[in-house]
Amino acid sequence: MCQYCEQYGDGGIWYLNPKNFGRQLYRRKMPGEKYVPDAISYRKTREAVVSAFDEARLARDEEKIVDLKNQVDKLYEENEPQQVLPLKDAIKVARLANPVTTMSCICRKMLRAKDERSPDEYSCTGLGVGMFKWERWPERYRGGVNFTSNEETAEWLTKWDKAGMVHIIMVYGTSHGGRPFVGGICNCDYPVCEPIRRRLDFSIQHALLKSHYVAKVDYDLCNGCGICAQRCQFGAIKMEITQKKANIDMFRCFGCGVCETGCPRGAISLPLRTEIPALAEEW
Repeated sequence: MCQYCEQYGDGGIWYLNPKNFGRQLYRRKMPGEKYVPDAISYRKTREAVVSAFDEARLARDEEKIVDLKNQVDKLYEENEPQQVLPLKDAIKVARLANPVTTMSCICRKMLRAKDERSPDEYSCTGLGVGMFKWERWPERYRGGVNFTSNEETAEWLTKWDKAGMVHIIMVYGTSHGGRPFVGGICNCDYPVCEPIRRRLDFSIQHALLKSHYVAKVDYDLCNGCGICAQRCQFGAIKMEITQKKANIDMFRCFGCGVCETGCPRGAISLPLRTEIPALAEEW
């Protein structure tokens, strides 16, 4: 199991543990009080370290790059770890959380200047009591949020999965007892996803951990159509020229399952990562 399952899973996958969805309700600030929720209290530190990391990369200062990258990774690990999960687990998470909303994607706003303003455009999912106070941050939630039932959320997540989006569990600070508070599911793709790019481009591991699963091809069922390779956001799938079959590099696979749900032949399965000895510690 991953480190968060060992700490917070109570014998199972950590983000499927109901204890990680409980959090104190927001309270009203007293006049003149400068109250900063614990979910965001560390972010100024993270922003400063990330800025220094970017400057070191531009200066090609290898010693500083390694040191600052490790600092950024530690901040994510201790405060806001994020992890890939397949559609089936995303739907389970939606059934555990209350309330559930669809909302705009901050990554697309920052990286593509795309401001999603209506439920038809929303591509991220908000979970838990924080959604009751979304109006406190009008610049983040300009289009508001759309409260949905568990069934509506499942349909909505499936829609984005069909489009080829990767599902990512989002943590926002801590819940009771110092547990990570599961506060959202991001649906994203490489060009505009901050967590994916920080992991793939800069090797910041806890910005995006691999899922508890890994994709596996059944060569007897695969007909070499190439749909899985087109859908993979992590560059883990190549087409074998001689056999004309899909080949998955399991060490590069993040176990998002987008290839599995997109395969028209049902030729891809998602076994648990821990069932494959060589991959059991590949997070």
